[in-house]
Amino acid sequence: MLPVLFTISLSPAWAPIVAAAVALIVGAWQARGARVAGAPWKKAFETAAVWTGGTALVLYLAVRMLGEPGNNDLLHLTRPLQIPAHTYGLLIAIAFLVAMQLAGRAAARAGLDRERVMDLCFWILLAAMVGSRALFIIVNWDDYARDPASVFATWKGGLVFYGGFIGAVLVSVWYMRKHRMSFFPYADAIIPSVAIGHAIGRLGCFAAGCCWGAACDPHLPWAARFPPDSLAYQSQVASHLIPPGALRSIPIHPTQLYESLGELCIFVALSLWATRKRFHGELLALYLILYAPLRATIETMRGDEERGRVFNFIGPMARGAWWNLSTSELISIGIFAAGVLLYVTLGRRAGGRAEPAAA
Repeated sequence: MLPVLFTISLSPAWAPIVAAAVALIVGAWQARGARVAGAPWKKAFETAAVWTGGTALVLYLAVRMLGEPGNNDLLHLTRPLQIPAHTYGLLIAIAFLVAMQLAGRAAARAGLDRERVMDLCFWILLAAMVGSRALFIIVNWDDYARDPASVFATWKGGLVFYGGFIGAVLVSVWYMRKHRMSFFPYADAIIPSVAIGHAIGRLGCFAAGCCWGAACDPHLPWAARFPPDSLAYQSQVASHLIPPGALRSIPIHPTQLYESLGELCIFVALSLWATRKRFHGELLALYLILYAPLRATIETMRGDEERGRVFNFIGPMARGAWWNLSTSELISIGIFAAGVLLYVTLGRRAGGRAEPAAA
């Protein structure tokens, strides 16, 4: 576990310049991608403007919300800006960049509009972050009601994948309808990259010590033991599983790594099946069918009860009961059912007609 890799210190004079440079680099990179995809210069400049402005806004708001009190205005800093490079955040960023590039390449190979996919990825990022955070806050509302400022402490974890996935699907439907894009061909191009992005993101969870597992056999070769500054350790102290001052947590399942490995396998499976798919939407349906059981299985090994359980409102009788599903277990049932329904419906609609391999 390594929560913070290093800390960057920027003087008040240099901080706005660095932020502007980062925004311009992001915009230029996206413009380059648009040109490589064959977009005219006018469209490339529009893409650059959107990404530059969006990145600048995100950086400004990040400092505004997460900066030190009295020193959280990027344009009027009074002392050096300290930027801790949280491993969790860096891996989430890497996951998004890798997923976005893979999605763009898959779209180009399938003869789809790569530029649209790259624009859509920006909206998916925003929707996924908001949706994943919103679901976690809803499940743990009592805690956040007492400390509203912690709503923005995303570097400590506290993102629920299903919330982000639902948010991403909703914004994708909106975006594709607005631009008259066929949903299922684009969904098939994007969904494998969701799996690999999630696999990388779970490594960030392991680094932050969030989404931890339940106690396991101490002789298990891969059992994880987290240090005092991890969320897993702090939760075990609060639950009286270990005394304050213990050197590390009790041995627990590294569920973050389990899920990362599972998502990597799903990515490989979908990538291999992409050239054999029979109908548009098949890869999306297969992802739902494969991921839901993976997540439901891993939920049985999770130890972070903070993620919430469906029937906790009943009281003590529900605590520890097999039928008291976690929020994600309940959603997994719906996701699996949706995947099966989608696969059967679209398969019948295709009537056995095979789609072109590139599609």
